[in-house]
Order: sequence, then structure tokens, then C-alpha cells
Amino acid sequence: MTRILELTPTPTAVPTAAPEQKQPVVVDLSFVRSDVPNIDPQVTDDPDGIDLVENMFVGLTRYNHATNQVDPALAESWEVSADGRTWTFSLRDDIFWVRPSEEVVDGYVISEAVRPVVASDIVFAIQRTCARETNSPDAFILFLVEGCEQVHQITTATPADLANIGVRALNDTTMQIRLNRSAAHFLTITSLWFMRPLPRELFEDSFVEQYGNDWQTAVQDGAPLLTSGPFIPTSPDFSTLQRNTLWPIPFQGNSEIIRINYIDTDEIALLLWQAKSLDMIDATQLNLGDLPPATLQQLQQVSQQTVFYLNFNFQSGIFREPNVRRAFSAAINREELVEEVFGQAAVPMRHLIPPGVFGAMPTDQVGVGYSPDYARLQMVESGFGSCRLMPEIRFMVSSSDLSLLQAELLVQMWVEELGCEESQIQIEQVPFGTLLANTRADAGAARPDIWELAWASYFPDAQNWMGDLLHCQESENRERRECGDVDMLIREAATAVDISRRLELYRQIENIMFGDEGIAPLAPLYVPTDLVLVQDWLTYQPALFGGEQYDSYEVEVARKELERSRSQ
Repeated sequence: MTRILELTPTPTAVPTAAPEQKQPVVVDLSFVRSDVPNIDPQVTDDPDGIDLVENMFVGLTRYNHATNQVDPALAESWEVSADGRTWTFSLRDDIFWVRPSEEVVDGYVISEAVRPVVASDIVFAIQRTCARETNSPDAFILFLVEGCEQVHQITTATPADLANIGVRALNDTTMQIRLNRSAAHFLTITSLWFMRPLPRELFEDSFVEQYGNDWQTAVQDGAPLLTSGPFIPTSPDFSTLQRNTLWPIPFQGNSEIIRINYIDTDEIALLLWQAKSLDMIDATQLNLGDLPPATLQQLQQVSQQTVFYLNFNFQSGIFREPNVRRAFSAAINREELVEEVFGQAAVPMRHLIPPGVFGAMPTDQVGVGYSPDYARLQMVESGFGSCRLMPEIRFMVSSSDLSLLQAELLVQMWVEELGCEESQIQIEQVPFGTLLANTRADAGAARPDIWELAWASYFPDAQNWMGDLLHCQESENRERRECGDVDMLIREAATAVDISRRLELYRQIENIMFGDEGIAPLAPLYVPTDLVLVQDWLTYQPALFGGEQYDSYEVEVARKELERSRSQ
């Protein structure tokens, strides 16, 4: 068969411009320091170091700061035994220990896989945390794991000792962790930085013989470091992080390169931010009165995880009555207190669990808060009928000037709203150590009627607040409250694996404690906040506990480029 082809003219070749190379999306941040942060997950308590750990090393799970819940990470799923003590994690097989390769494509350093992250790596992290010689500040949190506390009591644990900790790698992609008791909040703990492994290669004889025992100094001097997180470091001081090209989990933002500037002072950071050279800075220590109104509009509050409160002595002849406790709590104008004491740097609280914690309600929901009419009604319905008929009230606070200012403001509110006599309420200032000693449940006659204290999260889960602070038996119970139905709910919430059930239980517990007919074991006051200045082109979800998650940062690139060009 003959195929006839029609002749067509040959076009003249016209040179075409090479396609424009895509520029990586860069986030410009700062560390106000001169030294490199400690990035040992099991050792560091440095906030900057924890930020780096969050982004360079993978954990079993990851805390979602938008939902206040735990998401899968290395562990793609998990099961809990009927008794709540054995947790079995199924791991991904596509997350690797990586290092930067020599290959660069479109401005990216291509990640080179060395080996998969496997179950035995997580076992290694838990054993390191439990071992006393590691000197982990967070080891006590893992005393929940079977055998961890016993190993921590040994000065130098042997491999046989470490093997007694209740953690096992069943194979490369399956591991089990055995707890001392049922604990639903263990899932939250698995997201924390000290649960993230370092590569075992850093501790092998070959590495130590070549680089010495101090692997962090060795890395800064150029020794290789394997990482496993969404970003890889491309500089020995971690001033540049780049998206890990082998990372399998989708980013929530568009950030691709994180550029960290080491800066001497907050004031220099502010100047760089004003010059559009930084996307975000910590403004907590800055003198806000010096900032122009336009700059103040870009100020954002980031809640800390510390709640300040007043504790009531349930054995006191005054505050043993719930009506009196509710009256004194509802008479506090928390907004005014925050404004007088902190300015913009705190958020009023009407219940206990702060923002950013699993189980937390919005700060304007649950609890009475400031309600003068309700406060006066509660006082009338009490056995005293009037504040002026009460005996002298001992109000103990720490010796700081800020504590005295706060105490004087509170007394004035009780005078104005409840009709108390100022002379009735005796403020006693004592050193903080004395305050702790005199408010212990067994302090006897030294115990005041009411006192100030604060509680901070050890992990972002409501169990750390309701269980560890308020449960009648599992906390210090400084108020000496008798056990009741609410304590049974706290225990149920501590063991309920179903997330929706836990959330509902914590809402009930907050209502029972701080609602209209609440027990009122304490009077929540406020949670301090950090202040950050954020450029208009950056959107991010702040980490209220743990490290910042740079992969969630979203940059409007065109707007950033435009704003920068205008400032030059």
C-alpha cells in the first residue's frame, strides 16, 4: 500500500525565551540571639530549639493548632486495647532520614534518602527520654509509660534496663507502647517534641570516634546531620531551612524556604520588620507606646499556656460556702484587671482550660465571668447575707510589685461590688516559696482564706488541667475540696478514647466547676499573651504550645514583593 503525503512548508525556527524559573516561596523570620539553639528533642527546653525540632524531625503524631486535636504523622493509625493501656501504632513506610544532596533543581536542594524512619527509632527516643543520663527536663511526663520512672531512677541505665520500658518495635512499621494506666491524653503526649527521635547514627561509635561526643557542636562544624521532618537544614547554624523534597504529607501553607535571621536585640528586629525585611517578629518585649498606630494594627495576641487564678480554702470559715466563692469570683471585672495590670498582653478567663489545649472552650463561653448582679445575689443567699458580716479575710500573694497591684485592684472590686469593708481583707505578701508552702493541703493554720497562683500546661490536653490541678485525689487539691460527681467525670474523660465524648465531658466539667451553680474551686483571672507583629502578606496558625509549624505558613508572594519594593 502506498501512502501519499502532502508536502508542507518547513517553518523557520524562531528562538523562544527560556521558561522563567520558579522562585521558591521564602518566609523571613528571626531568632533574637547570637548562639545556635539546642535542637536535641529529648533535652531542649529552648523555644527556638523546639521550633527547629518541630520542623526538622518527625514524631508519631502532630498537634493541629487549628483544631486543637492530634493528627497522624509517622503513625498513620493507632489502636487502643480494651483496658486503655496498650497503644499499637501503624507507621508509614515513606518517611525517611534524609540529608541534602548535591543536586539542585529549580532552586531546590534535592533531599537524599538514607533510610526509612522505623519503629525502633521511636523506641530509641522514648528510651533516651526515660534514661536519667539524658537529663531530659520532660522525662516525668513519660512516667506514664510502663517502666520509665523505674529506669529514670537508675544513674546509668544498661541496655537491659532500657528494655524494661514498655515500648516495643514489633516490626519496622508497627510498635506498641504499654502504659501504667488507661490514659486517653497519651495521644496528645505523642505529639510533643521529646517524643521525636534523633538518628541513632549520631551515637554510634564511628560517629563519636570521628566527631566526638558533642554531636551538636560537630554538626555546627560541618558534621552530617540526618533529619526526618518537613524541612531540611541547608546551613549548619539552621539559618536556612528548605522544604524536604521527599516529605510525603501535604503542606497546609505554601512556604518552601525558611530564612532565620540571628539578631542581637528586639529593637533591631523591629527595625528590620518595619523595613519589610522580616515577615513576623516577637513584639512582647517592645515598648508599644513608641509604635505608630499603623504598626499597632498589625499586632496579634498569641495566648500563653499559663492561667492565673485565685484559689479558695474550702476549710475556711468564709469560703467553705459555694455562694461566697461564686460571689467573690463574679465580682471581679477581669477586663478591667487585665487592662490595669497587663495592657494588651492578657486575655480574661471565665473558665479554666486555656486556648490551644485539647478540650478548651472559647474564652467567652462557659463560666459566669464578671456579673455584679449575680455576685450580689450570691452574697445575699449565703449564710452571711452581707460581706460586712464576714470575719477578717486573709488574702495571700507573692512579694512582687505586680502581685500587690493586682491584689489591691481585686480588693477594691470586692468593696465596690459586694459592699465589703477594705479593712476586712488583709493582704499578706510573702516570698513565692512561702506562698506555695502555706497553701499546701497540710499547711494547717498557716493556710490563708484565699490566695493567688498560676498553672501552666505540661502538655496541651485538658487532663493536665482538670485532672492534674483540680481532681480531688489526683491533684494536690490545695483547696481541700471533697470528692464528688465531677471527679468521676474527670476520670471518665481521662480514659475515654472517643474524642467527641472527651470534648463533651470537658464542657460538662467546666460548667459544673464555673457555671451559674458551679462549685467554684477557684476564680480564673486571665491568661497572659505574647505579642507578635505580622506583615499583611503572611497568614499562619500560631503554636500556642510546642514549636511553630512552618509548613502551615502562607505567603502572598506578589504582595510581599510589592511591599518590599515600595520600602526600598
